Amino acid sequence: MKLVSRATWLLFLSYTLLMIYLLFFGFSRATRTERLYNLTPFKTIWNYIADIQYYNLDIWIINLFGNVAAFVPFGFLIPVLFRSYTKWYKLMNLLFWALLLVESIQFIFKVGSFDVDDIILNVIGGLVGYTAYVLTIGRKMRCRNLP
Repeated sequence: MKLVSRATWLLFLSYTLLMIYLLFFGFSRATRTERLYNLTPFKTIWNYIADIQYYNLDIWIINLFGNVAAFVPFGFLIPVLFRSYTKWYKLMNLLFWALLLVESIQFIFKVGSFDVDDIILNVIGGLVGYTAYVLTIGRKMRCRNLP
């Protein structure tokens, strides 16, 4: 059991470092001259859907599905490692505030842009991961706690 716990921690920390790299340094994130932002929920998402013919498929997939997929592992691993986040609303709250911090740092340092839609898509990804957790490990844990 200790080996599984250590492996889970190693996976979590490795993935966290990878995401920090991608969010602040990857994807050719050069410092911009201006700060870009979107504060209107679903504006960017709708633009990608409505104007799909103007985007390369890879750009479209990365920006919509990549933002969701990137946070699925956190939705699964956080409740495994931290019992205080085994409720969906607690995990969603944690992800929201962490992502608000990430988007704010990107905005302040002009690496990427602040986009409320990124927060929405990332939180959805976390909830998808949480659903996988509930359907697998979470269910097993509840069964063990039954009298």
